[in-house]
Amino acid sequence: MNAYDDPGGDGIVLDVVRHPSMFRTHVLGPAEGVPTLDRWHIDAHGGAVKEERLDDRGQEFPRVDERRVGLPHRYGYAPAVAREEDHFATEAALLCHDLEAGTSTARSFGAGTSLGEAVFVPRADDAGEADGWVLVLVYSAETDRSALHILNADDVTGDPEAVVELPQRVPAGFHGNWVPDAG
Repeated sequence: MNAYDDPGGDGIVLDVVRHPSMFRTHVLGPAEGVPTLDRWHIDAHGGAVKEERLDDRGQEFPRVDERRVGLPHRYGYAPAVAREEDHFATEAALLCHDLEAGTSTARSFGAGTSLGEAVFVPRADDAGEADGWVLVLVYSAETDRSALHILNADDVTGDPEAVVELPQRVPAGFHGNWVPDAG
């Protein structure tokens, strides 16, 4: 999700999706337990790494507001995942974490859907961390097409600002970033 210098000056803080095991029994990818959101505190003086569980629910591809990369952050977004036999499948839910309050909300997209990586877009260059939109690609197995859902970042469970229906499926694994006007 993100990493930054510990505000206390004693190390590095990493918010990561932690897999219980990787490639031990499944050489084609991580499928050996539910990936959880954890925080690692790395001691700058060579002490032990402290691990803290932030969320027990399975999730992948967590993101923060790109303006906060490398800095302390409050919010993060991640598609929920669940273990299904020999692979991970999304539960068609987007998790929104408020790491300062220690809470999270989930927005369901319904049965037969799966999600891509969520991207935060600020309302303006000087907007607050949750003042903007979350963009997420939603695939529908029923129609074999994708749609771009644009959600208010301060309430991802509310009605979407817009849904852009695409004429085909966007393949899973497509990663995205928001790049403001390059002009």
